[in-house]
Amino acid sequence: MGALIAKMLLPTISSLVFLPAASVATKRGFHMEAMVYFFTMFFTSIYHACDGPGLSVLCFMKYEILEYFSVYGTSVSIWVTLLALGDFEEPKRSTLTMFGVLTSAVRIYQDRWGYGIYSGPIGTAVLMITVKWLQKMKEKKGLYPDKSVYTQQVGPGCCFGALALMLRFYFEEWDYAYVHSFYHLSLAVSFVLLLPKKNRYAGTGRNVAKLNCYTLCCCV
Repeated sequence: MGALIAKMLLPTISSLVFLPAASVATKRGFHMEAMVYFFTMFFTSIYHACDGPGLSVLCFMKYEILEYFSVYGTSVSIWVTLLALGDFEEPKRSTLTMFGVLTSAVRIYQDRWGYGIYSGPIGTAVLMITVKWLQKMKEKKGLYPDKSVYTQQVGPGCCFGALALMLRFYFEEWDYAYVHSFYHLSLAVSFVLLLPKKNRYAGTGRNVAKLNCYTLCCCV
């Protein structure tokens, strides 16, 4: 009985892996991305908790709403992570971010279980990143970005991301609790790997942007 309960709680517990991803994003200066990861972790864990035994008290919203925001948070997390990898400059970065946020809301409202909720953001972001990097290569007449970005970020991050999507859409019928939990883990790892080591727009030295209660309350 105890093993059965633990298995039912596994998707809820595994949702917490997005919290370390948010912590890493904050340390690297990606505060917006960190808040999106935290948003995803919160609604995903509550959504799965509503399926668990004796945890219905945590369902402070309708089940359908929690389900919607769980999927929505995941889609937006993928979008902002890829935009961070692309290192787009302002105002293009903020414009593209809002474009993804708004279009994902509409797309997921229409169909929250289709392939398009993830393939759309991924395909669009990859296309834009490819065009930008090819232009940079043409200007530099050499590899852009550095080889280490491909070997340490893009390669491993895409592998874990592809694994996560395969688990999500093709293997969940095997054993939902375990497969979906590995899906959470693989997705969180891909976020950490794909995020650049440092946000160059966050400032440096004493002027580095930090996320704390004072900045959130607009005190400084």
